[in-house]
Amino acid sequence: MENTINYGIDLGTTNSAIAKFIKGEVIIFSNPQDYGRNTLPSVVSYKKDKIIVGNKAKEFLEKDPKSVVGVFKRKMGTAESFKIKSINESKTPIELSAQVLKELKTFVNTGDTLDAVVVTIPASFDTIQSNATKEAGIQAGFKQVVLLQEPIAASLAYANMKKEREMKDGQWLVYDLGGGTFDVALIQIKDGEMKVLDHEGDNFLGGADFDQMIVEKVVIPKICEEYNFTNLEDEMKSASGKFNAKYYVLLRRAEEAKII
Repeated sequence: MENTINYGIDLGTTNSAIAKFIKGEVIIFSNPQDYGRNTLPSVVSYKKDKIIVGNKAKEFLEKDPKSVVGVFKRKMGTAESFKIKSINESKTPIELSAQVLKELKTFVNTGDTLDAVVVTIPASFDTIQSNATKEAGIQAGFKQVVLLQEPIAASLAYANMKKEREMKDGQWLVYDLGGGTFDVALIQIKDGEMKVLDHEGDNFLGGADFDQMIVEKVVIPKICEEYNFTNLEDEMKSASGKFNAKYYVLLRRAEEAKII
């Protein structure tokens, strides 16, 4: 039985991943349902008889957006819940995050029993948000959940990549622009230990917001100009709008175009 926790999870706003530290190397597990990908979209879809997580759930955003939830990490630690039309129930960010964590466990093909895991959190997470993340891990079946601030995780990964046996004393500025958050942290390295001296961030600024701006400030105005639409943005963004599902199609296309 190992006396260290060798599994780590990046529970992201838009994408998540799971990895194991093996003999000095980090192995990121691939999605068995989506060969070649080692990330899982943090999106959950509910059907009457099953729960779907990841890319398949993301596809349902374009067909049945009222039964799909994404970007729920932003509400972690709040009392807010998300109404799911297909099951006529509401789900909390904790419950939704637990589904993502459960799905990530299926990526692991080592035969290990995953009782303990390290989960990364933004440096700006407060105690309530941190405890909510731990609770999601417990609901996912982990017996022990250790939290690690994302800038510390990034710094450790960088040091491991550089193969440095000892890190020189000094300060690092860690910049983290993710799918849903933007954080900058000042890290101090002293006597081989890392500490977050200060951090600043925005939990509502990330790649998903860029996608939204591309659609709302570039694509929709262009469509309105060429086809003489009026109130198209309202019809797309409103849950009851007749073009609501098309809004998510455009968001996905904007994300793909941005990556290219």
